[in-house]
Amino acid sequence: MSAALEHVLTDLNEQQKALDNTASVSESDLAGNITFANDLFCIISGYTHDELIGQNHRIVNSGWHDAAFFSNLWETISSGRTWRGEICNRAKDGRLFWTDSTIIPIKDDFGLPVKYLSIRFDITQRKLDEAALSEEKERWQVTLQSINDAVIVTDAHNKVVYINPTAESLLGIALEEAVSSPLKNLMQLDQMGGDEDAPACFLSPAAVPHNQTGSAQLHTRFGQSLAISYSCAPLAGSGGFGAVYVLRDETEKKQLLDSLREMAFHDTLTMLPNRRAVEGRLARAMRTARDQAQQHAFCYIDLDQFKLVNDTCGHSVGDALLMDIAQTMKAALPEHAYLGRLGGDEFGLILFDTQPGMAIQVCRQLVQRIREFRFEHKGRRFTLGACAGIAPITQATATAGGILVQADMACYRAKSEGSGRVMLYEADEVGFRRLETEMGWAADFAQALEANQFLPYRQLILPTSHNGQPHYEVLVRWQRDGVVEGPAKLLPALERYGQAPILDRWMLEAVVSYLAARPDDNAVYFINLSGKTVADESFLGVVCYLLDHYGVEGERLGFEVTETAAVVNLEDAQRLIHGLRERGCQFALDDFGRDASSFFYLKHLPADFLKIDGAFVRGMLDDRRDQAIVRSIAQLARDFGMLSVAEQVEDAEMAALLRDMGVDYLQGYHIHRPEAFPHWQPVSTAQSAAHMHISRAHHLTLVK
Repeated sequence: MSAALEHVLTDLNEQQKALDNTASVSESDLAGNITFANDLFCIISGYTHDELIGQNHRIVNSGWHDAAFFSNLWETISSGRTWRGEICNRAKDGRLFWTDSTIIPIKDDFGLPVKYLSIRFDITQRKLDEAALSEEKERWQVTLQSINDAVIVTDAHNKVVYINPTAESLLGIALEEAVSSPLKNLMQLDQMGGDEDAPACFLSPAAVPHNQTGSAQLHTRFGQSLAISYSCAPLAGSGGFGAVYVLRDETEKKQLLDSLREMAFHDTLTMLPNRRAVEGRLARAMRTARDQAQQHAFCYIDLDQFKLVNDTCGHSVGDALLMDIAQTMKAALPEHAYLGRLGGDEFGLILFDTQPGMAIQVCRQLVQRIREFRFEHKGRRFTLGACAGIAPITQATATAGGILVQADMACYRAKSEGSGRVMLYEADEVGFRRLETEMGWAADFAQALEANQFLPYRQLILPTSHNGQPHYEVLVRWQRDGVVEGPAKLLPALERYGQAPILDRWMLEAVVSYLAARPDDNAVYFINLSGKTVADESFLGVVCYLLDHYGVEGERLGFEVTETAAVVNLEDAQRLIHGLRERGCQFALDDFGRDASSFFYLKHLPADFLKIDGAFVRGMLDDRRDQAIVRSIAQLARDFGMLSVAEQVEDAEMAALLRDMGVDYLQGYHIHRPEAFPHWQPVSTAQSAAHMHISRAHHLTLVK
């Protein structure tokens, strides 16, 4: 009997040890005063046995729980029932610790509590983990609720578990209503591009979602149709597979892109396709010509007299005219035509499945329709004209750019022959070969300038009296392949392609830098200016800058402008002449007498020199009428307070006759053959003061 009892006691001791190692145990009287505490309770609370025994359990009260919590606890154990719950306590050092507590009333023979046994398991780490998890969950919920993308979380059966507020708004359904609903019941997707089956898999309850993205048309259950982008990613957990879907409403963005695309390919004024769209359709026409042996035609149409409307009535009226002309042209074209605006008053027309003869006929009808068009503004009636150039599109066509150039050249040839002309591009025709050569020269111009292939030459302009000051006209020569060529071929090409002002500025700096290095040279150097330079408002500033930069007096510099260039840009020429004369520069009107309007414009151009056109000088020995013209121009110059210059003086007899007529200066091969600038040193493009001045002025303009 004692052995059995001893065995039982041994087992109880082992169980007590196990309990003491895993749970903090304490006993208290009916008032809650501690009568026993095991070692683990001391360790977790931080108090010694002596500090605990006799103290009320309130010694570890953390203040975490309210009075109702403890009222319920005491009501339970005082009635003889066991209380179970989680309690937050405070250790001696102020640290909080949580226990999963069981408080058992120990009863007497009458079933009344005599003391309380408390068994506590430390769950502090679990509570910390739960708090961290709760914070993380709250943080992610706030994040999901804040983002502008719709987020939908589903379970393994593709039923909704969660949707954020953006998804509620997008789908038109509240979270409570959406939860547990199949995703396919909330929306329908139509693929916009890529894999056509992707939306079906996206919403399928049977398929396991996989990572995918795409664009689709979203149809909500309320009939809305929205453009969206979406992504889907699988979720794995103890409950099986699920998925998270992210939807972004791209409707506004798509509308904006569609609008930008429309703007990118359409001219906002005429509502015709713009140059970019025409070039794209031209490339398509070239593909069909190459692959299907079809023949098309591209037509370049340029309006005449449009600048007159802009200058006379203003650009707003010109815009209205362009809109009316565009609709008039469009109405006159066959169905297989594609008309677009290339820019300004230039239009491009593609005629599909059209032979050259038919293209010419269509363009002539179009030009006739434009000629018959009448435009009125404030009692003024304007009549426009047009020219057209046609380039065939065949299997042999190389590039769209080449077609545009060919049609442009044909239109240029047509305009040179008069308004209302239509011309077909022919590669072997002499005139087109000459134009292509000019294009080649213009294309080589920048490289030639960089390589210092251009040389300044000078030709003496000799006074007929001893009191006159000698002058030089500055000429340009092109040195390439070991040969020095004149400008007769190059200058028309530069004028046509807008590069003449670049050469003018190069020549200006070449002359000014040359004069700066030779202060004893008393001659005045006259530089020829193109019509575009005369019209360039910044050129006067460049002249002033270079004179100041190199320290050259303006009196040593002169400028020549042809009568034609001055007439076309009369106001610009007047402004330039006045500005140059304020700096001391002199001015000559070149080729005078060539145009019938000479006398009218002479009155409005305060030139210092009048250069008699060489055509009259060359023939005056054999033609008394030429003599009369030269004599009258010389007299006219004197009457206007100008000095006269006779060009192309070829022999001594001609020179003597001109002196007798009272011409002030003589120029020609009899006087002096053009020569290179002595000891010429070119100014590199990188060190060009004119280039730096233009760049700085451009920069200041941008800053302003």
